[in-house]
Order: sequence, then structure tokens, then C-alpha cells
Amino acid sequence: MIPKSTIDEIFETVKIEEVVGDFVTLKKRGVNLLGLCPFHNEKTPSFTVSPSKGIYKCFGCGEGGNSVSFLMDKEHYNYPEALKYLARKYNIDIVEEEMTKEQVQDANEKDSLYIISNFAKNFFTESLWKTEEGKNIALNYFTERGYNKEIVEKFELGYSPKQKDIFTKTAIKKSYSEEFIVKSGLGLTIDNNVVIDRFRERVMFPIHSFSGRVLGFGGRALSSNAKAKYQNSPESLIYNKSKILYGMFFAKNSISKNDNCFIVEGYTDVISLHQKGIENVVSASGTSLTIEQIKLINRFTKNITILFDGDSAGIKASFRGVDMILKEGMNVKVVSFPENEDPDSYAHKKSSEDLISFLKKNAIDFITYKTKILNADGEKDPIKRITIIKDIIRSIALIPDYLTRTEYCKICSKLLDVKENVLLRDIDQARKKINPYPNKPDVISEKNPKKISQDIKLKQYEEEIIRLLLSYGNEKIYFEDEQLSVSKFIVSELKADKIKIKNHPHNVIYNEIERLINSKQDINQSFFITHNDISVNKLCIDLLSNQHIISDNWVLRHKIYTGRENQNLKKTAEKAVLILKLQHVESKIKLIQQEIKEQTTKDEDFMLLNNLIKIKNKISLKIGRSSF
Repeated sequence: MIPKSTIDEIFETVKIEEVVGDFVTLKKRGVNLLGLCPFHNEKTPSFTVSPSKGIYKCFGCGEGGNSVSFLMDKEHYNYPEALKYLARKYNIDIVEEEMTKEQVQDANEKDSLYIISNFAKNFFTESLWKTEEGKNIALNYFTERGYNKEIVEKFELGYSPKQKDIFTKTAIKKSYSEEFIVKSGLGLTIDNNVVIDRFRERVMFPIHSFSGRVLGFGGRALSSNAKAKYQNSPESLIYNKSKILYGMFFAKNSISKNDNCFIVEGYTDVISLHQKGIENVVSASGTSLTIEQIKLINRFTKNITILFDGDSAGIKASFRGVDMILKEGMNVKVVSFPENEDPDSYAHKKSSEDLISFLKKNAIDFITYKTKILNADGEKDPIKRITIIKDIIRSIALIPDYLTRTEYCKICSKLLDVKENVLLRDIDQARKKINPYPNKPDVISEKNPKKISQDIKLKQYEEEIIRLLLSYGNEKIYFEDEQLSVSKFIVSELKADKIKIKNHPHNVIYNEIERLINSKQDINQSFFITHNDISVNKLCIDLLSNQHIISDNWVLRHKIYTGRENQNLKKTAEKAVLILKLQHVESKIKLIQQEIKEQTTKDEDFMLLNNLIKIKNKISLKIGRSSF
């Protein structure tokens, strides 16, 4: 574990303009620096770096953060990896705190697996380039497939020789233990506890982590006598295949840049497309897509394009995986290759320009694609058609966004020759089975898309409280007989009515500010900007980046601001507190009204309801009467 004092030293030492400047060309613009955003395509710079605050913010795509979160987003490091990168850059020594025996054992085992996997990668590449067997068999295979030297080196491809235990013997000679040779999956234990190589006479495809570390291997047999054409490393402490996508290490930046991720079936598909200049491509390595893999892609883009083989018998079997993607709120397109072609073979026959053009022209949205495929099967069979229509309805119902579902209904209505209102009705029924709570915070009411759920309102009002606390918490506001800091006023007002901040990460920030007030300390924005909870620093940076930009929506809804808000802090803070209180009162009123409908109330509940309605009217009157 990295000590808190070391983390503080890293944040105090780093200069965000130097960290970001390693990846983005920045130009001086007043007190800030401006450049083209590395997280989305843009021609006009909207990516701003503030050296004084130690933050960055893109006003085009909304990305923002500090030096650590920049590295996490750009290079996809985890939190400790980003800290270690910065420590190396600024020559800061990291002496990690002592861990428990279990932590030490777990860390040691992981490190050992990483080390043996890296050794294996080097062994396989040397076998490819420096042995006669590797050159004559494996290198010749790669050449026949059309791979150039650069692409073979880029993906660190290699060769595992025919001799059954040559890797194991070499590793043991280099002082690697049999235990970790077996645990990594590189070795197999046979009779009399003899260890032999798992991979023999195979070309080797290393499987990399986000940061480029080797986790495991895929091996393709070159011998016609092999039992399996492809063989993969078994799962281990460092390799969990359901969470890994082959090629993600090489594709991550291109996926973000192009705002799209191509998914193919195998290793060779990925490599062939890369050689043609299409780098935003990954593979699930022959297995069905998992929810973890989908969420992984979702970190970089909302858009997925699946490339199906022209003669793939598994297209319909893949529909289930695509339904999972739709459920995550992502957009899915499909490209189907000509018969007897796959991305690998097609890439070898076409120029880069022709291949890119083909992918653009033939990409169609998944719902349309699925409708056409299934509709062709049951065009003349009414029973089959009913089954197909129900299947399409289930897929559309999985899409979280109401407007997207409505648009797909229009398309499918024409393709299936079914009335749009019938499809909408059945989709609505299917949605209720999928999501029994239609007013979850991320879901807009389908009967009235403009109506925002109570939970979303509460989150918005809490966020405004947090914004005021972070931006102006230390500033004073004056009353007739006293002066208070904005933070003390807000916290004391909410505490008096026993109102708590519920949503994460708002509650983390609020509780910390309350602690600072109790200990008579000022609010330090840097503390929250460099907070180890990424959701906390992301929110703080987002709010502080817009500190002097008044929200048009907030103005229209609540008529709070006249002129700059910091010139009218008392009224601004009072109004924000009143609106949050009103939201809590309205929620309690609706809860009691629901209980009355269900006949589960007591006599005192009616008294409470009347009191709450009076309080609501008073607050509403005060808000409406105030000259904001």
C-alpha cells in the first residue's frame, strides 16, 4: 500500500500541465492552457488545463480530472499504477506500507505469475526469431498469412517448440519454480508429478492487460495431429478471461479517438485489421461476450460494431450477447462479410481504403439487422412470424432509452408490417417484466418523457448544495445579528431539519465538509480534487470547472440568479437549501398518500400529512415571494 504521506507528496509535486503535456500539445490562453481533447475527435480546441487548480476539463465531451485521473482515463492505469507513474516521473521514492500476511502472499503470487508470464513471452519470441525450428515453421506461417515483421513484433507473437518440456526445463534452469509454471498454466503435471509444457508446436498469441502486462496466452496448433486447433491458458490469479478482451491494450486509444469499437471473433482478425490501419478492434477470443467485457468497452465508447463472418453459423447464437449490449444502453451496429469470408481473409484481399469503405457502407444498426435476418426465416410461416416479432420486441425492450426504443419501433413497424402502437404496447409490457421499477434514477417516465423522477430531482438539488459548498463554503454571509460561513449556514440549516445528503459521492463530500466545520477548519478544494475516491474528485472537478458559469437550466427552473452568484450568496444559499427541503417534504407527502391508498396508515399519519402540506405551502410561498 502507498502511504498517504507519499500520495500527498506526489500531488504536491506534480504539475498537471507537464503530465498532460506529455500527451497533448497545449498552448497558453490567459491563465490556462488549451489543446485538442485526447478523449474525443475535435477540430476546435476545447480541452482546458488549469495549472493553478491542478485540473483539466474538456468543454466538448465533458471529461475532467486531475493528474492521476488523466493517466487513468488516457492510459487506463489503475489508481496505484497512475501514482507510481507520477512518482517515477518526478523521482519520488515510494516505500509501501507493510501489508498483512494474506496481502503479502496474494501480492507475491500475482507478481510471480506476472514474472513467469513475461519470461514465457520472451522465450516464445526468441524461439520464433532465433531458432531454426521457429523460423522454418512459425515465421513461415506468419508470412503466409501476410503478416509483416512490424505487426508480429507489435503483438509480440511467438512460437512454442515441439519438444514437450523445453520451456519448463529452460524456466527451471533460470530459477523459476515448478509451482508457478503450473499455476500460470504454462505447464502441466502428468504421471509421477512430472511437469511438461502446455503449449507445444504452436504459434503463440500473448494476451495483454490494459497496461501491457502479459496475463496468459492463446496458442494455434501447426501440427495436423493436434487435438485442438486453438488452446488457451487456463484462468489464474492474474487471468480472468471473462474480464479480458484480446487486443484491448493496443486498441484502447483508437477506440476512444474513433468513438467506436469493432468486435471480431479471433486473434488473427484483430491482427489483420491492425495491419490495415484499423486499430479500434478487439476480440472475445471465441467465447460469448460477458457483461464485464461489455462494461469494459463502455468505458471508452457507447458504440460497438460487430463483424460477423459471412458463413458464420453462430450469428443467431450471438444475438443473446448483443441483447446484453443493448441492455447496457450502448449502440450496436453489425457488418456481415461476404460468404466464405471473415475479417482476416477479407483484410488480406482489400486495400486499407477499400476495407474502411466497406465497413462504413455495410454497417447497419443491430435491430434492423436482426429483424431482416429473422423475418427472412419466417416470412411465409405465421407461427414463426409471431415468434420472431416477440423476439424483436424483447430486444427493443432491453434498451434503456425511451426515445431510442420509440425510433426502433418505427423502423421495425415497416419491416415487420406491424402497427407501431401495437409494438409500443407490447414493448411497454416487456419493459415491466425486465424493470419492475420504472422510476429508477436513470430512467425517464415513458408516459411523460419530460417528467423527471423524484430521485433525479433529489440528486440534482443535492449536487447544487455540494457545488455551493465547494465553490463558496469559506465565504461569509451576513444576517442581522451574526455572520456565518456559507458552509456553516447550509450544514446547520439541513441539520436542524434532520436532512441528510443521500446520493454518492455527494454524501462523501458533504460528510467531510461537516467534519471540517466541526473541527473549525476551512474547506480546501485541493483535498477533494485529489481525493482517492475517483467519483469524488471527478464530481468536484466538474463542479469547480463551471464555478463561474451559471447553469441555464437552473436559472429557468428556479429563477435564483441575478448577476454573478458570488455577489448574492445569501439568497443563493437560502434558495438552494429551501428547494432541497421542499423536495424532502414532497417525498414524505407522496409516501403517506401512497400508504393511505393502500390503507396502511394510522390516525397520526393524517395529522402528519396535514402538517407536511402546511410546511410545503410555506416553503413554496417563500421561494415564490423571494426576490431572486
